[in-house]
Amino acid sequence: MEEKAQGAIEYLLIIGAAILVVAIVIIALSGVLTGATEEQSDMNDLNKARQDLRTDFNLDGSKTA
Repeated sequence: MEEKAQGAIEYLLIIGAAILVVAIVIIALSGVLTGATEEQSDMNDLNKARQDLRTDFNLDGSKTA
């Protein structure tokens, strides 16, 4: 009887470990995807700021009268 109980506990521990690994992978992937989206947004903001500076200081090559 003791061997059956040990087998059941080992089985439950394996299932628990598998669920934990899946949860960690999901959290890691969602963090990576969110980080990429935020990074793209930051890059868009940076490019807009660069364009504004070029326009403000007339660095875009155009001539003003």
